[in-house]
Amino acid sequence: MRPLLIKFDGFGIPSYGTMLVISFIVALFLVKREAKKHGIAPVTIENLAFWLMVGVIIGGRILYVIFHPSEFRDVVSIFEIWNGGMMFFGGFIGAFIAGAIYVKKQNLSIPALGDMVSPSIALGEFFTRIGCFLNGCCFGTPTTLPWGVRFPAGSFAWNAGFDHPVHPTQLYSSLFGLLLFFFLQRMLLHKHKEGQVFSYFLIFYGGFRFGVDFIRYYENVSNFLINQIISIIIVFAGLILLVRARQESQQSP
Repeated sequence: MRPLLIKFDGFGIPSYGTMLVISFIVALFLVKREAKKHGIAPVTIENLAFWLMVGVIIGGRILYVIFHPSEFRDVVSIFEIWNGGMMFFGGFIGAFIAGAIYVKKQNLSIPALGDMVSPSIALGEFFTRIGCFLNGCCFGTPTTLPWGVRFPAGSFAWNAGFDHPVHPTQLYSSLFGLLLFFFLQRMLLHKHKEGQVFSYFLIFYGGFRFGVDFIRYYENVSNFLINQIISIIIVFAGLILLVRARQESQQSP
């Protein structure tokens, strides 16, 4: 565990915040490159990226604070996002709302833009979950498997009463994000129906998250259940989008 990636003269660069920035920069590069093929101006993607990031931060933080109030000593600490404490689904919902509003105002297709950003979201999962692992949050339940990780004293896992190996669910999610990125990127680069890439992202990520949460530690049942419910909703949303994409493709000349 390494909450601070670099420390010098009493100042430290947080690991989670660093990974969040890296994921943002890489995503911006990939989406701009893809958008260029469709004649979308780089400034449009830059503005979209800004609103997506705002949505991610606000949505992810709000949902995390709601279900982890004991981790915040005062109101000010809620805004210290560089110390970690984000919920993916909150960030995803926040980003979707902010992005959809902006894309609609630009008279662009939401499914088409969803296709473009889906691989980058998956890659962002790869980077940010490494940040979670270094920060020590989002850990799993106890395990006797040889790759179980024992977090040190003072860590979130240790404070939760786990002084023995637990599932490194952060790394499971990180690896899945990387594999999903390659799958979606390959699909994006080949002929596909509008909205299809985004629909597969929703289906596969929602399904994976539903499964991995059974071995991820949660402070209470309500926190676990809300994530499971959102996972199921996302899977069904992906299935509906996939069916609609195929129907529209069949109806078009």
